[in-house]
Amino acid sequence: MLITDTIRKWMLFFYLMDTNKDGVLEPRDFEELLKRLYQTRKGLFNPAEKRYLRYMTIKNFDRLLMESDGKGRKITVHEWIRIIKRSNEGHEKSHFIRWFSASVVRFLFDLCDHNKDGFIDFDEFETLYKILGLNRGSIINAFKELDINRDGRLSKSEMYEAINDYFSSSNATIDNHIFGQIKNINPDYLSKLVIG
Repeated sequence: MLITDTIRKWMLFFYLMDTNKDGVLEPRDFEELLKRLYQTRKGLFNPAEKRYLRYMTIKNFDRLLMESDGKGRKITVHEWIRIIKRSNEGHEKSHFIRWFSASVVRFLFDLCDHNKDGFIDFDEFETLYKILGLNRGSIINAFKELDINRDGRLSKSEMYEAINDYFSSSNATIDNHIFGQIKNINPDYLSKLVIG
């Protein structure tokens, strides 16, 4: 399988979402992300907010399943790569990439904007990176790069532009600060995905 720079970036995102590192995205991976969030920010979410986050998680996962050729309620890395290849055909940014970027931003704001002011400050942003398992250096670098107007907080438009550029660009180095570096993928995991 040819691993292009575009595919590597999408595989990094897959790797971060695959919480049990079994090479398959399933609802339980997203449930684990929510569990990590609740453990990191204990007592911050009331029961209604938890139900809403769970609903949005399932809704976004179901939308990904619609793009997949797979069977059941899971997406293998090979199905993920097929989705990415289809979404990157042609010269225009695909509808899928725009939808996916917007969904990621909505989901990040649902998870991180704890005070519901429409912005993500550094402390809120740090929560996200902790649940994804990224190091503090990645957190600081990402926040600096994403905060384009340097006001100490991230707006939805700043996040959307950066994430959309990340997913639609074929350049491996563009905006890699968002989800950490591709080199952070465990080599054994990567080879298992490519060979398996």
